Amino acid sequence: MFNGIVNIVKRRKTLHCGTRVRMSGNIKIASVCNNTWALTDEVYEAEAKEVTCKRCLKILAKADEDGKIDF
Repeated sequence: MFNGIVNIVKRRKTLHCGTRVRMSGNIKIASVCNNTWALTDEVYEAEAKEVTCKRCLKILAKADEDGKIDF
């Protein structure tokens, strides 16, 4: 499992891992498990061990030490 700094997307009580997406000049952070984002999401950087979403944890388990994932 990847043990580095990731973007955390907080939705309600669940903490998702996020990716940065550039859309029409703006940078949005989408969750890794379902690629959605909302304006009400709280986003910050933290250690990967803080992620609580089960689907995001499965994806992080496939990541190498550089954080790259081959789908």
